[in-house]
Amino acid sequence: MKPDLREIATTVANDPASYKLCAVCGAIVDREVGSCPDCYAYRFDMDVSHVADAALDLAVMPRMAVSHFDLMPDSADEVDADDES
Repeated sequence: MKPDLREIATTVANDPASYKLCAVCGAIVDREVGSCPDCYAYRFDMDVSHVADAALDLAVMPRMAVSHFDLMPDSADEVDADDES
């Protein structure tokens, strides 16, 4: 199932102290992460107000990139249908 950006943004906005922003690409990551999983940078902005603002921006942002969730079938039925071809 593809993640809903609004749900993710709400989770981050409700507890911004548990997250930080990548200073290079702007990704929101868990506070315990040592390097950004998106761009591999290791510089972060840990200001909770910046994290909360980024989460609010995320809630209204259209999807711009393809994630691994987009490449996965929505259900097991689609996998079976592909195998029968």
